[in-house]
Amino acid sequence: MTAKPRTLLSPELGAYTKHVFKAGWAISLVHDGETYRFDVLVDGRFPYSAIRVALTSKDMFLKWPHVEPRGLLCLPLASSPIVDVSEAADAALASALQLIDQCRQANFVQSELRREFLSYWDHATHDNEKPVYSLLNPSNHSARSIAVWFGQQFALVGEDAVQVRTWLSHRGRTEPSTIVAGVFGHLGEAPVPPFPDRPTELFELLADQSPETLRVLDKCPCKRDVIVVLGATSPSGDGLMAVRITSPNTHGFRKSQCNRPSIKMTLWRTRSEVRRAEIARFDAAWVHGRGLNQALPKLQAAKVLLLGCGSLGSQVAVRLAQSGVGHLTLVDPDKLSPANVGRHALGVAETGQNKAVALATELRHRFSHMHAVEGHGVPWQQFYHKHPDLFEAFDLIVACIGEWSAEGPLAEWQRREGGERPVVYGWLDERGTAAHALVLTGNVPGLSCVLGSDGNLRVPETIWQNRGAIQSEPACGTLFQPYGPIDMALAETLVSKLCLDVLIGSVSAPRHRIYATSTEQLTAAGGKWSDEHLKHRPAGFEGAFEYDRPIDACQQCDACKETA
Repeated sequence: MTAKPRTLLSPELGAYTKHVFKAGWAISLVHDGETYRFDVLVDGRFPYSAIRVALTSKDMFLKWPHVEPRGLLCLPLASSPIVDVSEAADAALASALQLIDQCRQANFVQSELRREFLSYWDHATHDNEKPVYSLLNPSNHSARSIAVWFGQQFALVGEDAVQVRTWLSHRGRTEPSTIVAGVFGHLGEAPVPPFPDRPTELFELLADQSPETLRVLDKCPCKRDVIVVLGATSPSGDGLMAVRITSPNTHGFRKSQCNRPSIKMTLWRTRSEVRRAEIARFDAAWVHGRGLNQALPKLQAAKVLLLGCGSLGSQVAVRLAQSGVGHLTLVDPDKLSPANVGRHALGVAETGQNKAVALATELRHRFSHMHAVEGHGVPWQQFYHKHPDLFEAFDLIVACIGEWSAEGPLAEWQRREGGERPVVYGWLDERGTAAHALVLTGNVPGLSCVLGSDGNLRVPETIWQNRGAIQSEPACGTLFQPYGPIDMALAETLVSKLCLDVLIGSVSAPRHRIYATSTEQLTAAGGKWSDEHLKHRPAGFEGAFEYDRPIDACQQCDACKETA
């Protein structure tokens, strides 16, 4: 039996404060002998947004799964939009009744609440409670003491004081920070509402689910607030929750007595509050793949030296940081000019600053969880002479210098002193019509097998007249290649991908990857393909493509002659 719907008035629609509904109807339905009242709600984006249904006859918020504040039900989306309002409302009400049938089963309620426990925890956090930012590793389930920093806008938690201070330093905080102890514990199963409201309830939960966490908490002083971070595992993975145990009023107790275990627990139980807080994960595992990136441990441990932070090198540095590389050292002697900005990772605000130093500052700010990002505004040779021992520590060296006067000596160093440490070289052909990513180790083949004594490819990819398209500014020595950010994007992807493949072990040297543009774009730029390129281009195909070119000992360079 269905009663006639009643149109909702504006104040009734406005009661759903987190939504803007344009129309709605109140309706009563009898289902299995019980009457349920619903609000059917439509916003201004219908039919491109789903009709919402709120259960208004009983308050099941934080009692049933998929129930939001004010009884709004989180219902499955239709496979395709329903344009007719009546049809869409009928379908939504049918889904609502189906959810009610499921929620009559206790097993369903418990399993669904545990499966999405973070959603319900977030709904139950206390108003005006500062959020907690976490650098913790949730996959480590051990109960342990953690480091906590209380800021004006948020609290930051990490595995130790060094990690917390490094994150704050990367965010630009230079003054000393007071770090205190907090607690991490992992619950045996994901909690369900009602969540702990008082210290006694929290301690009972810990005693049942994680007794070791109570023992760690017992070591914290009660003279200040204590952050407790709780982990739990659901079918969707590990999740974190945070509570703040407020400092109790110790009036009537001697200071020397307050930290005795029995008195401390009594003070917490009777004179403290438990404040549930939202928690945001800033740990590397979450930032770089939501906990699913299997390659991340290798990338986090990797130490990469990047030489050349110009248009290509700066973008490669950003991609490596975004991918999860934990340690980056950037070296470039040049300052950023306005003409660089159109292709560079930095912007107008950094003009006049050294490229390596400014880029390191930017990366530390954007990826504050990184272990280390350093910038050095000197030529790579000067950096090497000052820190020769550091070169031994790097897992990968990346050269995006773009000048033979600097890359030639690097190739000599690699041949004589580099050992088996991989070096990735990246550059673009004239007008960005082809991009190259080359990884080498050891002596032969070396860079001199690929590039001649003038720094040009021994076997070119493209053919040009009059040195191709090199341009100059109306000033001495200011030569440049006129290519744009799209050409650069293709090159940065090629070089970055090869770097990552080397770091995770899926590629070993030597390897020469080439991205070649379309024949149409090359012709328009005034160039043509070399005979060597045409050997690799699929017959009849004129589009852009990527391929690997074999690298062989040239038998002409000094390296080959020395090993002959």
